[in-house]
Amino acid sequence: MPESLLARRSTHGATALRGGGAWRPTPYQLFGFLFWLLMCLAHWRLPLCCDAGQHAAVVERLKANLLHPSHPTADLPGEGSAYYTPYTLAQALFARLTDLGGWEVVRLAGPLNLLVLLTGLGRLVRVLTPRPWAPVLALATVTLLSGTAGDGLGLMSLTVNLGYPSTFAIGLTFWAWALTGSMGRGLVRYVGPRGGPGLTGYAALGALYAGIFLIDRGTGVGAALGAMALIAGQGRLLKGRDKPPPAHAVITMTTTALLLTAAWPYFDALTLDGPNLTLALIPLQLALAVALSAPRPWSRGRRTLAALTAAAACTSFLALHADFPPPSRWPTYAWAAQHIPPGEVVLTDGHHATQTLAGHGPNLAAPARPDASLDERERRKRTADVRAYLSPESTHAERTAVIRRYHVRWLLLTPRHTLPEEAVVVTWSPRTGEVLARVVG
Repeated sequence: MPESLLARRSTHGATALRGGGAWRPTPYQLFGFLFWLLMCLAHWRLPLCCDAGQHAAVVERLKANLLHPSHPTADLPGEGSAYYTPYTLAQALFARLTDLGGWEVVRLAGPLNLLVLLTGLGRLVRVLTPRPWAPVLALATVTLLSGTAGDGLGLMSLTVNLGYPSTFAIGLTFWAWALTGSMGRGLVRYVGPRGGPGLTGYAALGALYAGIFLIDRGTGVGAALGAMALIAGQGRLLKGRDKPPPAHAVITMTTTALLLTAAWPYFDALTLDGPNLTLALIPLQLALAVALSAPRPWSRGRRTLAALTAAAACTSFLALHADFPPPSRWPTYAWAAQHIPPGEVVLTDGHHATQTLAGHGPNLAAPARPDASLDERERRKRTADVRAYLSPESTHAERTAVIRRYHVRWLLLTPRHTLPEEAVVVTWSPRTGEVLARVVG
């Protein structure tokens, strides 16, 4: 036998043993990685703002006491607060293990949240279509055609909200929808004792929906509505041709989700919020991506749709900063927090301070946000007392009553306020002109 033939056979066998050649990334893996990298760099560069202080405060309170945390921003019990979720509990455990603060944990959560979101979106689109460019187009339509404000999926919203629980919940929703859409195809891979699909996998899927609902109830409601639509749209599922019967699978999934939600010890999780309306746009955006990923030649209608989509994406990209306050305008309060021991009460009515300061450990005399663990009438009363204390017409006796009522030790005064006689200046911010004063006596 010729040596050349032996060499060719040897080479072919070696290639077969290697599994058919070198690994090549899919278009979505390539563009998804680039998107993840750029968004993480932008997230790391911008200062944390807006709701980040609230989320950092939640981590600080759970880090101090995992079983019985205080109110996220006030010197009050925290029982009933919907901020104490499986997500924030995991963050607090991480903070304890690493000795990091709430602000650092919220920032570090950004890359992980985005990874869950991108992988979930890719898996969901692959359930809908095998077209390789469909996930790339879905990423473009979801990020460029979504709103720029709130907890949306627009580029600016993602940059600011990347470390928030809602972003993680949306990513888990994509994964849950992908697995739900695969139920009728037997792609839930846990098997029973006889080799057929077992109930364990459906119970795990129910646990995933429970986790989404506990992390963010608005997203959880939207996830449940999407799951019902996916289940109703699967003919095989409704005809009962799977083993175990799909009805049993749905009952197992639903029962597990309800039991785990009801068993959560930190708050009453069975109360509902309105659904997350960004999620309402996701099916339309995914349908648009699937349509645009069809092979050519395109019809005139599809070419028109592509042109309109490109125009809308460009318009949205150019208007990114129109409706969203630049995060760089948000001041940091580390200069004040370094003088305030954790847990001590600060009286202030500054907008940025009430949103941010509690994330460093101090408590506020008047919390900025409503919370189920704090009666709304009590919150309004505290806000009115803070306003009365800072009023130029307030008397020494009235201010003393407020200080004693809320155990106030510190004042954070904006430039429009005068320093009361019972306080001494500790430091001030040259950027905002705010003054940190300590209450004496």
